[in-house]
Amino acid sequence: MGLKKSVAGILCLVLLCLSFGMLAGAQDSAPLQFVVLGDSIAEGAGAIVKNNIYADRIARARGYELRNFGKGGDTSADLLRKVSSDETLRQAVREADIIAVSIGGNDFYPSLSLILNGLLGETAWMEPRRGALRENFAGAIAEIRALNPNAMLIVQTLYNPVFALMPPSAYEMYEDTIQGVNGVIREYLALHPGAYLIADVYGAFAERYGMVSIDMVHPSDCGHAVIAAVLMDTIDGTQTRQPSVFACALDVPVRLLRPLLALLDRALVGTLGFVRDALPSIWARIAKP
Repeated sequence: MGLKKSVAGILCLVLLCLSFGMLAGAQDSAPLQFVVLGDSIAEGAGAIVKNNIYADRIARARGYELRNFGKGGDTSADLLRKVSSDETLRQAVREADIIAVSIGGNDFYPSLSLILNGLLGETAWMEPRRGALRENFAGAIAEIRALNPNAMLIVQTLYNPVFALMPPSAYEMYEDTIQGVNGVIREYLALHPGAYLIADVYGAFAERYGMVSIDMVHPSDCGHAVIAAVLMDTIDGTQTRQPSVFACALDVPVRLLRPLLALLDRALVGTLGFVRDALPSIWARIAKP
């Protein structure tokens, strides 16, 4: 009888140890906290299927616990305000293991008058916006780092949504805008080495077609897949300019349209230039800020 009690006691002790081991293992395997901040791109606009949103793709592929605070229309000023005062968001940032930020596009989003002037090469309006973005972005990053100095922080560059799908002058105007945003992102990192990692979404979208949705602004389902790949490559430290994701390539038909787009561009810019120079009163009305 004594032997049986001893064996039973040993078995209980073994089971107790195993249960503690399993509990410790479960705690060790808790999912990483993945927090997404920013604008409509971060929110997932453009994706037809919700599961195709890049943040959801990453969380599903990696087993992360996702908290997405992306909001359509948010500017860098909105991001700064939220990371400074939204306690729900601030707590999520404190608890995060990985934070991804998409911001800046709405700071430069042009009105009709700015587009018309931009097509004629008038881009002086961009500098005040770049200055505001620079100040707000710096404040937001500093606040994120104050809340969580140890998380992996990733900032996404902004892609050009009209690449090769509109007349060249329109592309150049948007390119100036996009580089204004990306320039601020790179400038801050140069001044604060190690503050964050850059996910080169701009480079991954370059020379690839089908990346933008029908609204000509947000990523398509295919574009979201590419952003997800760029971010996961960045997390893994293996990012390249061309992630290993099949792009919905429309290269051939778009290239065939380029001569026609160039003709349309000359006609459009020529007409706008004529109105500005020959009909200043009409130009003042249609291009009024």
